[in-house]
Amino acid sequence: MTGFGVSELDNDKWSIRVELKSLNNKFLEINMRLPKSFKEKEMELRQYIGPQIQRGSVSIQVTAERKESAADADAVDVNMPLAMAYHRQLTELGNTLQLKTDDLLNSIIAFPDVVRYEESGVSDEDWQLIKEVSQQAFKKFDTFRLQEGDTIEKYLIECVARINDSLSKVALEEAPRKESLKSKLLQSLLENREEITVDENRFEQEMIFYLEKYDIAEEKSRLGHHIEFFLKSLKEEGSGKKLNFIAQEMGREINTMGSKAYHFPIQQNVVLMKEELEKIKEQLLNVL
Repeated sequence: MTGFGVSELDNDKWSIRVELKSLNNKFLEINMRLPKSFKEKEMELRQYIGPQIQRGSVSIQVTAERKESAADADAVDVNMPLAMAYHRQLTELGNTLQLKTDDLLNSIIAFPDVVRYEESGVSDEDWQLIKEVSQQAFKKFDTFRLQEGDTIEKYLIECVARINDSLSKVALEEAPRKESLKSKLLQSLLENREEITVDENRFEQEMIFYLEKYDIAEEKSRLGHHIEFFLKSLKEEGSGKKLNFIAQEMGREINTMGSKAYHFPIQQNVVLMKEELEKIKEQLLNVL
């Protein structure tokens, strides 16, 4: 699920900043950027943060700048023989091509291995600072996710309540729908009565079969049970996958109800239920 957390530390030796961001993803994917001097510690930081996130596309950026007062041990090494060789060759090339060679310094220092910056090693105390700042950033990151989780929970409950409200309206429309179906059948029968012979018993059987075929009582009942199960599971920890499965079952019942209805007011409510269900599915991507 989405989250954000940042923490900073500034002392007489280091200026450190750790930032964590995450986006929705079905799997756990951690992209980490560490300063070169701490690169070997990447696995340790992954092992600390990874198990606590479970899934999501996570970006972790660590910046650590050594203060000037603490950088005295850092060394800049100039490879003089290599630089002189470059100068000699470039001067000769310039003379051959009759080009000016007055300012070759910028070109020479840009060549590989001419200037090397060797950073002094970092101590366990330095790494401990990175870890502490990372832990603080993760706490803020986790707090952000929990707050977002509360917001999402309220939103899902509201969506489910609107589905349940539409389901109640469907139940109210059931009696008018049945009367409408009967009226259409009887009207069609009366209009063609002189042209056909009707077996009353067979007609009654066919009428029952027809009405049962378009009956949505089971779909309404199952959808009601799915709604109750969804709200119950919403309170459980780590129920993201279960909620997704329940939402799929809700979708099946809503779709079947819509295909059987043949009654405009019911189909209107089916559309509203589908709309709310899509909102639920979109937000479930944020639920672990």
